[in-house]
Amino acid sequence: MQLLGVTVIMAFRDLRAFIEEAEKIGEVAKVLGADTHSEIGPITEITAWSPEHPMILFDEIDGYPIGWRIAVHSLDSYKRMQLVYGFPDGIKGIELTRWWKNKLDHFVPVGFKEVEDGPVFENIQTGDDVNLYEFPAPLWHQKDAGPYLISGGATVLKDPETGKLNVGCYRGMLYDRNTLGHHLAAGHNGQVIRDKYFALGKNCPVAVSLGHDPSFQVAASEGVGFNENEFEFGGFLRGEPYEVVRGPLTGLPFLSTSEIVLEGEILHPDNEPQRVEAPWGEAHGYYSSGFPQPPLRINAVYRRDNPIILGDPTLRYKNRGAAGGFPKLARAWHMLELSGLEGIRGVGRVGPYFVISIKQYYSGQALRIADYAMSGLGDRPPRFLVLVDDDIDPNNRNQVEWAISTRMDPASQIHIQRERWTSPPNPAGLTPEKRMIEDYTVGTMIIDACKPFRWREDWDKMFLLSDIDEKLRKQTADKWSPVLGQFITEPKPR
Repeated sequence: MQLLGVTVIMAFRDLRAFIEEAEKIGEVAKVLGADTHSEIGPITEITAWSPEHPMILFDEIDGYPIGWRIAVHSLDSYKRMQLVYGFPDGIKGIELTRWWKNKLDHFVPVGFKEVEDGPVFENIQTGDDVNLYEFPAPLWHQKDAGPYLISGGATVLKDPETGKLNVGCYRGMLYDRNTLGHHLAAGHNGQVIRDKYFALGKNCPVAVSLGHDPSFQVAASEGVGFNENEFEFGGFLRGEPYEVVRGPLTGLPFLSTSEIVLEGEILHPDNEPQRVEAPWGEAHGYYSSGFPQPPLRINAVYRRDNPIILGDPTLRYKNRGAAGGFPKLARAWHMLELSGLEGIRGVGRVGPYFVISIKQYYSGQALRIADYAMSGLGDRPPRFLVLVDDDIDPNNRNQVEWAISTRMDPASQIHIQRERWTSPPNPAGLTPEKRMIEDYTVGTMIIDACKPFRWREDWDKMFLLSDIDEKLRKQTADKWSPVLGQFITEPKPR
């Protein structure tokens, strides 16, 4: 938000405080009486299609106590993203990405503060008293294998070798009153930590928060890597430390103001048979395959009175509004510059393409930058990487597609890589056999749509642009706008 022109970051104590502030600015719509099997999922999906849609707060859910709520679309608008990130009014696109990238360049970790108690302990269930069926768990997509209690949760784990904490977003299918599926996809930090415990012959302790200040969700999905701490990143984002308590059973820290926390352990395959998790509707528009996974047994539940579950199911046509995906683009740009490679002018995303704009200084520079980018930059490598010159806006579909179609020779400027670890939700190249063993390696493509370096000085002389020049455009617009009105475009389309 802004106060007298100064950017202000709001540190919300909990999800309730965030919802209250979002209500004040007209960003919340309430839905009463929907059921978890056939209404909450569809309502969530169809409202996600429109830009700048409101946060939806489901209450009076059929079959559950009044006041036990589910909130979806927490960050799917420009204004709600602004509440969490505190960016100035009006900036969008690459300027917004650059603003957050500059913040990341000056990242200072903010450690958490431990407290003895908190609202999360208002109600406690342990052992045989645990009953996950008490909580509303929607069927988010029509053909999901079952209801998913965890879709917008944040899971805390601790590396048994280094003691470092990790917080990640992993979905959780409801099996029975005290058991969940917990999908830690191969290659994520959570999977590595889980399997370290398994190698020691132990179950993997976890604490899962189901509702919290949205900054904690942002931190859990940021992909900060093993050398950073999501609690510290979230503290940096909100401008002050989180207050945390220690789990009585695991000793893991979690937010004292969380709505619900599940404390338990992912069971070693020698201790408990694996159970099939999924199908689940993925963001690419297909259902993921179901295959055996180690289940998560819940040994204790801590919750507030009238708890709120944060829902964030993956959806094909989810529109996140004018703020878009600037945080992930900013982190990629930030990490690219950490390489020390010269000439990186911006990053963007157009359709399936991750795009980098480059100021060329020497032959081979573009592909050198591409090699670094294909390491993943804290996430999975893109399946399609496009390199463009610095006169191209990497977020502008028309410009990027124009560069690909006019500056790229497929015979020499397309580069195929094989056996690269990429996104498991995308079905292309990932056969059922590969999915069963969690082998998420496929081919990737680099499209070098930069002007060939050796011709760069002569390119514009050899190939003159046919666009109207600015002087003639303005002259024409001034003379004919009274007649043509809205059909006179100003400025020139880009």
